[in-house]
Formats: sequence, C-alpha cells, structure tokens
Amino acid sequence: MNQRFIALFTFQGGCDSEVFNIWLEHMFLPNISKGSTVVMDNAAFHKSPKTRELIEEGCYLLFLPTYSPDMNSIEHCWHTLKSKLRPLIQNIQTDLQKLIGEWLLTI
Repeated sequence: MNQRFIALFTFQGGCDSEVFNIWLEHMFLPNISKGSTVVMDNAAFHKSPKTRELIEEGCYLLFLPTYSPDMNSIEHCWHTLKSKLRPLIQNIQTDLQKLIGEWLLTI
C-alpha cells in the first residue's frame, strides 16, 4: 500500500468547520478518487451539513465510533509530531508553521 500524506495544509489559529471545509473542498477531495470512503472522527468541525454535502457529492462518509484513537492512524502521526517538536519549541528560531510543514514532508 502506498502510504503518503496528501493535501498538506497549514494555517494560523484554530480549526473550525469553515477552515476544515476550505481544506476539504480545495485540497483533499480533488486528490482522492470518486467513490472513496472518507473516515472521520467526531470532532465538532467535522459534523457540519456543508461538510457532509461536500463529501457525499462523490464519496462515502463514515464516522469512527466515539473516541477511538487506535482506529485513527493520524493520531499516531500527531503523537510523533508532538514528540519531535516538543524539545525544539524551546529553541525555535523559525516560524512554527514552516517547521511543521518541513517535518511533515520528511515522513
């Protein structure tokens, strides 16, 4: 299986349904095949009617059971990212977004 990141997207501030839907519509959905199943956790910003509409235009939407980090492989990525960045935060001489973006491209 070819495992790689697609649709990388960084932004400043918190994520809400508006930010998520912009990423979904312009970055993620154009990079997956029609008929794919999009699996999401139960974050509040994943649950907007617009999100459902965008996904179900050509894909299937499946929500994970409530709190199931072991079934959501991105949680392992975030754990690794946080572990690698935690020691660097003290000595950061660069933009955090740039640092995260560069690190994501290495995995």
